Amino acid sequence: MSAFAPSEPGPRRDAVAGAILGNGSLLVTVSPRGEVQQLNWPHLDHDTHLGVLRLAAVGEGGPRWLDDARNSNTQSFEPDTDVLTTVVDDVAVTDVVDPELAVLVRQVTGLNARLAVYLRPELSGTSQAGGAYLDPVSGVLVAHRRDRVLAIGMDAASRGAVGEHHRGASTLDRLATGELPGGGIAHGTVDGALLSDDEVADVTVAVAFATDREEAVKRVCATLSAGAASARDARREADARTLAEVEPPLVDGQAAQLDRRSQLVFSLLADRQTGGVLAGPEVDPWFQRSGGYGFVWARDLAFIVLAQLVSGRRELAEGALRWLVQAQGTDGLWLQRNWTDGSLAPSWGTQLDETGAVLVAFEQAWQSLGDDGLDRDLWPAMLRGADALVATLDPTTGLPAPSMDLWEERVGVHAFTAATACAGLRAAAQMAERHDPPLAEGWRQAAQRVREGIDTYLWSEERGHYLRSIDVARSDAQGSPTPDAYTLLRHPGTPVPSVDAVDEVVDVSLLGLCYPFGVIAADDPRMAATIDVVSQRLRTADGGLLRYEGDPYIGGNPWVLARLWLGLALRAPGAAVPADGVAYALRAATSTSLLPEQVDEQTGQPVWVVPLTWSHAMFVLACRPDPAGLPSVAAVEARQRVGQP
Repeated sequence: MSAFAPSEPGPRRDAVAGAILGNGSLLVTVSPRGEVQQLNWPHLDHDTHLGVLRLAAVGEGGPRWLDDARNSNTQSFEPDTDVLTTVVDDVAVTDVVDPELAVLVRQVTGLNARLAVYLRPELSGTSQAGGAYLDPVSGVLVAHRRDRVLAIGMDAASRGAVGEHHRGASTLDRLATGELPGGGIAHGTVDGALLSDDEVADVTVAVAFATDREEAVKRVCATLSAGAASARDARREADARTLAEVEPPLVDGQAAQLDRRSQLVFSLLADRQTGGVLAGPEVDPWFQRSGGYGFVWARDLAFIVLAQLVSGRRELAEGALRWLVQAQGTDGLWLQRNWTDGSLAPSWGTQLDETGAVLVAFEQAWQSLGDDGLDRDLWPAMLRGADALVATLDPTTGLPAPSMDLWEERVGVHAFTAATACAGLRAAAQMAERHDPPLAEGWRQAAQRVREGIDTYLWSEERGHYLRSIDVARSDAQGSPTPDAYTLLRHPGTPVPSVDAVDEVVDVSLLGLCYPFGVIAADDPRMAATIDVVSQRLRTADGGLLRYEGDPYIGGNPWVLARLWLGLALRAPGAAVPADGVAYALRAATSTSLLPEQVDEQTGQPVWVVPLTWSHAMFVLACRPDPAGLPSVAAVEARQRVGQP
């Protein structure tokens, strides 16, 4: 057995990421202890290429992995840049990704030992049918499979070896002895290592991707020749240009710093080739605890576009909007989630809130940018989406057909879905006035039917608040008869033998009725009562907010976006003050100023996804006045009274 056996490297030992790095084509996920967890290229969601990539110090006491913390561990970004430093046991690893090329630069300082780099690739997501060798001229380690090439080199004199991992992890065996004979060619399930000839205090490692082996080696050599300082300077300059585009927030100090970090997160998780923005880096690639996060949800993206528009990120917002056009289904709906290339990703249901939210984002783009060309390009998708949404409305209730809820856990008729449908159809009517005025009135009337259905069927006088759902699907026949509305959606689904007529669980998604969709004013007595119930029943001891009562997901913790959502709902529309919840988000942020999905109520530590792009979007929205043109209940109702569009 290898001498490394007690801590032999395995994939993804940390469920929570410490940081992300990238350039819109290469996405790197780094654990809080500095282990590279994932390398995705040339798209942020595919292909993934890494089994293991770790650094080790090799000295008299034997080799040890640098990311195995013995005493202390700190990790932080250089302010306003994507330059990351992780310090473990007084050894610092500074990571940066080239702004243009698919190159990761890792500078190790304070080592005072021989440095070993160990690689076990999984090119295109598989360890099979690969090859590896040491370039005889440069000493660069090259792993390749078809047109995916991963090359690694260091600027210290070194030797290396490659092996066939399925034959006893031969390279690890050699590395454990501190000797690597050099050379070698391997095929199949391969691994490889580089080991500096002498002890080094400061050494730079370059990791490059290309579709050609010579190009990958060339990129490694050029990066090492220019030096780590050059790579950091290029990153700083690129990040400074990005932040110069941002409209200033209403906050300062730490909150302003977190806002700027949020802007960098938007850039890192936006695929520069397609415009799609990931919900977050993938934390569960084997789908053991969730359905995966490394995808694009149209609903999430609608909120992200609102944040990009209000902060002046025109290029990113336009890219995302054009991505949405490409991702629209042939039936006019946006389905649950997609890959960054726009193709449909594995899903588990139809969510009508995805479509309604997108239509709101389309109209908001006009209100914020006033771009005639973009507006014309979005119009055909708006037309198809609005017509498809109208076709799902129940002729009896006026509400959208039963579909997946916001959290993708239950099928039924949901208040959040109704809010997105009403606002989306209002948005379509506004857009129609610019492109095809005769269509506007029909969509406006459909929106009004949804609005009336919300008050008729989703308000509970008995409970004193709006219901999150009605007619929720059951898996048995013990409930109420299944209503005819279940036949309105022509999408695959599980048979529904009966339903629960009322779902009285209090859910933060009820806030969608007033923010950002503006269907019911926050100071409307019914909405105010609902907001009070949400605040009272979902508030946690640490000041956070749960998604809903009895939430079991990943322990049922407070969600950062939920707390920010409450503040946004309570803020007076258009008020030039930060929304309540900013202070909670600051407490929830990691040492790298990233916002997680959830926070452990007892420890304050991040739980599950880091960063969640939607969390950052809600923070950016909370730090600025409401986007101009968001549906204003007072304005809509005033126009209706005088018969104006």
